Amino acid sequence: MTSALESSQQEDQVLLLDSIPHPAADAAEPFIVASDRRVILAYPIAESDFERYGPFDPDDDPFCAVLFPDTVFHRLGPPGERDLEIHPLASQGLTAYSAHEVTHSSLVDELAAVSSTESARRHFVITFLEATFECIASDYTVVGIYGAADIASREAFALVR
Repeated sequence: MTSALESSQQEDQVLLLDSIPHPAADAAEPFIVASDRRVILAYPIAESDFERYGPFDPDDDPFCAVLFPDTVFHRLGPPGERDLEIHPLASQGLTAYSAHEVTHSSLVDELAAVSSTESARRHFVITFLEATFECIASDYTVVGIYGAADIASREAFALVR
């Protein structure tokens, strides 16, 4: 007999999002700037995306900033790339250094049961070297690609106010 949690996790479907830059594998860690209902995640992008999102100067360390509006839940923490297999969505196709959307999300269903918020019904997961970012929000927007972390940080703080 399967438990309700196991059954709901089997419904989770993990889809890769190609419209968000891939995180860099060997660079600085991501950071979050958040207000009550807006979250901006900033992180270094993979070198394989430099041509797609550039051009960049040779001394640039490109970062992107992704806005998640109407956020009702977010977290940044373990597992990282080395132990990603322990994540509940690993068996559903969660991959390292990638952005994902989870459809038929059991986490969205769990939060809907305890929250009256209707707009935040999408589950996003972005995986990094040492951490995984997850949030439940209404949407996402890549708000910018910047040449360095300090520029991305300034822009993120300006956008979250």
